[in-house]
Amino acid sequence: MVGSPLLDMKDVLIINAGGFGRAMAMVAKSDPAHEKVWRVRGFLDGRAGLKQIAELPILGDPLTHRYQSPQILVCALGDPLQRRKYAQPLLDQGADFMNLMPDLHRSDRVKMGVGCLFERHVSIGPDAELGSFVIVLSNTILGYDVQVGSYSTIGSFVFIGGGAQIGENVVIHPHAVILPKVKIGDGVVVGAGSVVIGNVPAGVTVFGNPAKRFRFK
Repeated sequence: MVGSPLLDMKDVLIINAGGFGRAMAMVAKSDPAHEKVWRVRGFLDGRAGLKQIAELPILGDPLTHRYQSPQILVCALGDPLQRRKYAQPLLDQGADFMNLMPDLHRSDRVKMGVGCLFERHVSIGPDAELGSFVIVLSNTILGYDVQVGSYSTIGSFVFIGGGAQIGENVVIHPHAVILPKVKIGDGVVVGAGSVVIGNVPAGVTVFGNPAKRFRFK
């Protein structure tokens, strides 16, 4: 860091005061950079009746928030479309979003965009590429050469084999397995515990072992 630590310190604001937002606040506070490079100041959430945390107040609505440097933002919304909805207006203002990855096991030449969030014990293999605003939850493994599109959410205890390609706005629920070189299209939902052995076209939901198209009745 250059200059005074007080001048260089960034205020972290977390979009979403719900459960996942509070969990990400704790992850940020456990990062070694906390109190050295940034401090978590509170939440941005426009909903009424939310649980209040004394030390982390709700500071406003993300849709009306005016970004001011040196703020840095965390978009802790699990739903990909909601994440895009709330992040884009702030990106248009030039807002700075952080990659939160205090316990990430990352191999060589991994690339990622902005706003990516990782829970504990996530492993990413060499030459993997992640877009922006990807969320990966605890104890998940992404193999070598895996590609994950922007705004996708990958649950806990997921395995994605080498060379698999995951589109944008995808949701992969916990304990799913994506076999190597499988291609999953944009907007796909993979059910919990599913084993995906073949390519999945955009916009469908798959579930089971082996995973098959699932329709709600």
